[in-house]
Amino acid sequence: MKIKILTIAAVTLLSLAACKKAETPAADATPTTPAAEVTPAPSTDTVQAGTGVAECDQYLEKVYACISDKVPEAQRDMMKQGIEQSKSAWNGITDKTALAAQCKTAMEQAKTSFGAMGCTF
Repeated sequence: MKIKILTIAAVTLLSLAACKKAETPAADATPTTPAAEVTPAPSTDTVQAGTGVAECDQYLEKVYACISDKVPEAQRDMMKQGIEQSKSAWNGITDKTALAAQCKTAMEQAKTSFGAMGCTF
């Protein structure tokens, strides 16, 4: 039950963070000349360590990919911290069958919350 609440809280936090609107520049801000368009470097964001449970590792991979591709850079660190907190809590669960069920639930919730950002799971 505790992990279920933690998972729901993490997904909710991530959803709310993703909904924050980008700030618009002040009307009196001096416009700058656009620099040459730069192609961003490939993402170095990866799942740092597996959980040993396929359902959880799949969830982490998909969520990290979504965060890296769809979330504004200013919000990525906060969202990643929330995912890392969930992952840390999962590492303390010894019943891998129960953990797999929790990760399946997290994946279903993520389909809705991250789907709103344009991510597919």
